[in-house]
Amino acid sequence: MQAANRNATTYAMPATAAAHQAATLDEPPPRRLFTLPKFAERHASFLTLPALTNQVFKAKPRRSTKGEVPGNGLEEAGAIVRLAGRVLIDEDGYFRWIDSLQKGGRQ
Repeated sequence: MQAANRNATTYAMPATAAAHQAATLDEPPPRRLFTLPKFAERHASFLTLPALTNQVFKAKPRRSTKGEVPGNGLEEAGAIVRLAGRVLIDEDGYFRWIDSLQKGGRQ
């Protein structure tokens, strides 16, 4: 019987790893952020890089010869993250924005 116990291996998780795992279970999953080219490549079936760049450009309200033009709502949806001079797209925020357009939001 002791031979079976010697060959049986049990793995105990270190206390710090167990604490870290418990802490991460309470946290939301990390945001999926992509650069514009990577996001366009990831969703190439319906999105091109020029189209995505245009959507980001039109996210904020802007002035034109016809007056104030409202933004498209992409920034309000939390889909655009600006970090250290880079523009990143939050994948979940982008699809929330798409869903809001389908529900009668801005076109």
